[in-house]
Amino acid sequence: MISESIVYFVDDDPSARESLLQLARSVGLTAYAYSSGEEFLEQVSPTQPGCAVLDIRLPGISGLEIHRRINQAGYPLIVIFLSAHADVPTTVQAMKLGAFELFQKPCNTARLIEAIHQALDKNQRSFQKQVKRQEANQLLHELSHEELRVLELMFLGRTNQEIADRLQLSLRTVQFRRSSIFRKTNVESKANLFDMLFDAGWSPSSPVSRPQQESSKQEGV
Repeated sequence: MISESIVYFVDDDPSARESLLQLARSVGLTAYAYSSGEEFLEQVSPTQPGCAVLDIRLPGISGLEIHRRINQAGYPLIVIFLSAHADVPTTVQAMKLGAFELFQKPCNTARLIEAIHQALDKNQRSFQKQVKRQEANQLLHELSHEELRVLELMFLGRTNQEIADRLQLSLRTVQFRRSSIFRKTNVESKANLFDMLFDAGWSPSSPVSRPQQESSKQEGV
């Protein structure tokens, strides 16, 4: 299930925080505001996707330092800077950290809201991709080493008989392992299986080496 995206405002000016909250909530966004970076980092969820709109100059840690800590911790947040103190060096630092946008105060509120929506859309797509990758990797970890060898050759377009010949297995064993792969990954077709592999960023390892001949007892598993 995909989490709802949230907008976080960090600004030490009480009137600015209230105005930003009202602006965001007036267009249906879920939003929270904080007066310092420390307060924000203590309360924000490390798994909740969203957009952090940060002032640059703050009491305590700066907006740039907040962004660094977001990056270091791997929080699923995309950052927009909103500040009256954004000189060229600061802007360069913000962009290097991966800021989505930087606005000078006072800014056009329509442009700010548009940028927040765009940032949330981008971040949600990235978050969904990450979730799908984690789910796919978890399913792939359920496969045995023997099943992974069959999967590699399936991915390369080999038929069951070609896989059996390559791995020196019986056709029955390959069919059994293939069926087990579909069951463990909870997919019903090869196309769906390959979609899951792409989601996981999976690709075949180096060519499968020829194993020792397996016993007929193993083939009957």
